[in-house]
This record gives sequence, C-alpha cells and structure tokens, in this order.
Amino acid sequence: MTTFTFQALASPFLRWWGPYSPSRGDHSGFRFHHNRPGTWVGNQYGQEFWPIVDSPGARALTAVVQDHWSGGRILLLPNGLVIKPLQHDDEVSVRVIIGFFSGPVVLEQPGGGVFDLSNPGTLAPGSLSFGPKTIGIECNIQADGSLDSSWYFPTTWGRDEVQMQVCGPDTQMAQGFKKARPASWGGRVRVTANGHVFTNRKEWDGTWISLYVGRIVPESWRFQPEWIGKEYMT
Repeated sequence: MTTFTFQALASPFLRWWGPYSPSRGDHSGFRFHHNRPGTWVGNQYGQEFWPIVDSPGARALTAVVQDHWSGGRILLLPNGLVIKPLQHDDEVSVRVIIGFFSGPVVLEQPGGGVFDLSNPGTLAPGSLSFGPKTIGIECNIQADGSLDSSWYFPTTWGRDEVQMQVCGPDTQMAQGFKKARPASWGGRVRVTANGHVFTNRKEWDGTWISLYVGRIVPESWRFQPEWIGKEYMT
C-alpha cells in the first residue's frame, strides 16, 4: 500500500495567492492536536479527533509546522500542495506553501478503525458518508458539474476577491450532486485531499449529514504559476 509522504519546503516560505478556504470555527479542517495532524469529527457525544495515521510523512509534516508555528490549521489541496494560514496574520489572510504531499491520507478512528480519504469505501453518488464533514477545500458546483472556487487576499486598500473555475465541466459530477441534493442545481461541496468530493445537506430535524458526490482527477485541479508569490519571512 502506498503511504502518505510529505516533502517540506525550506523557510522562508513562498506566499500562496491561489484557491483557499477560510476556517469555519475552531474545529474545522485539518489541525494539530497533541502534536499530530488530523481533524475533528462530530458524534452524538460531541467532537473526537481523528489523526493522520503515523508515518514518516506525517511526522515530517508535524515537524515543519511545530518548528515554525507550534500548530494551527493546514489545508491539503487535491493537487498535493500543503498550505499554511498564518494565525498571527489571520486578519489579512496571509498563506504560505510549506510543502507537498503524496499518497493516501488515512485517518485513525478512536474505535480502532481507519478512514482512507483516497478510498472512502464503496460509496455511490448520493450515499451517506460517516467521515469528516469539514475537511477539504470549499467549492461551488455548477449545473454542468464544473467547480468554482472563491477566495480573497489583502491589498494596500483592503482586499481583492477572486472567483475562478478550478475544474471543468463533468457530467458524472453533476449527476452525483443531483443524487445527493435533488432539489439543487448547484451548491457548496468540499474537495478532499485525494480528490473525492462531498457535500453537506441539512435535514428536516436541523442536523447536517455528509453525502458523497464523486471524485475529480487530482491532476485536473487548476494551477497557475502566478499563484506562487515572493518569500514571506515567518
């Protein structure tokens, strides 16, 4: 089985001006807890932490984050980039590229099982997923199955907002979203580290469930060289 690997970049790190999702609370996305990267997952009792399975790659990722920031949030893009939002610059949303990952992102479940983001089970489009509900980069899926991403970055006069298509039209993705959310022609989805796409749907009782949509080819994720900026001193 291919394992998770991580190649760190050297400091000073390069600024990231490309697609990005802001934090939605203190327990969203990938974060560090007890010096391990992972994500918080809700259950009937509250929140439990699912760390990335221990490996040289996971330890290398921990080392670079702990050395420079002592923890915080990271974003694993489907094309392998690892982005770090700088906590002390949250107001101006400075982000840097700290390295590259490859291989499956596998999470340890408290009960002893694992959840593999590269192979989240035999899920058909529209199927209920019991995995994390907050990881991945947020996008808006269009009626043709294309994915748009919106983000902003600071300027001298405030901030600029960007909206851009990051994946082109995909009939299977469009059909998968309709199976997950039949009443919608488009809406928010999350593209996870290994390319699988999920959407959250609010139920009649006010609870939120995570539903499978489909998978993009990670290599199809848009990348522009100008999204990499000059070095940022941490």
